[in-house]
Amino acid sequence: MTISIDPVTAADHALLRDLAGRIWRQHYTGMIPAAQIDFMLAERFRDDALHETRAAADRWLELLRVDGEAVGYCGSMLVAAEPDSLKLGQLYLLDARRGQGLGRRMLEHVEARARALGRRTVFLQVNKANAGAIAFYTRRGFTVREAAVFEIGGGFVMDDYIMEKRLG
Repeated sequence: MTISIDPVTAADHALLRDLAGRIWRQHYTGMIPAAQIDFMLAERFRDDALHETRAAADRWLELLRVDGEAVGYCGSMLVAAEPDSLKLGQLYLLDARRGQGLGRRMLEHVEARARALGRRTVFLQVNKANAGAIAFYTRRGFTVREAAVFEIGGGFVMDDYIMEKRLG
C-alpha cells in the first residue's frame, strides 16, 4: 500500500469537492441537518475559497492518497489569536478506509508541521455529537479545552468542543 499526503492543486478542486461531499454525507447525516451539510460544503469548497487557501502561506490543504486514489484530506492553518498553536481545521477519511491507521497518519503529518513551525499545541473544533471523532482525538492525546457555539451563516451554527494537544 503506497500512501501519500500531497498539497491540493487547482486540478484537484473537483476531486476534493466530490470526496468531501461523499465523506460529509456519510459521516454527518443524522448529526446535523442535510441543509447544513450542503451549506457548509458549498461555502468551503468553492473554487475561489480553495484557491485562496492554496495561495496562503499560513494554510495547508492536502489530499491523502492510497495507491493513487484520493481517500481523505486534511487542512491546517495558523491562527493569529493562537500564536503558539496550529489549528487542525479538517481531517476527513472515507468510511471504508477507517480503521487502517490513515487518520492517524494524517494527524501525525499535521503534528509534524506544527513542530517544524515551532508550535507547541495543535487544536481543533469537533461537533459535540461526533462521538467517533472525539474518541479518536482523545486516543491521540487531545483533551477538551472548552465548548463553543459558532454562527456560520445561513441560519446555521456549529455546536463544538475545542480540543487541544500539547506536543512533546
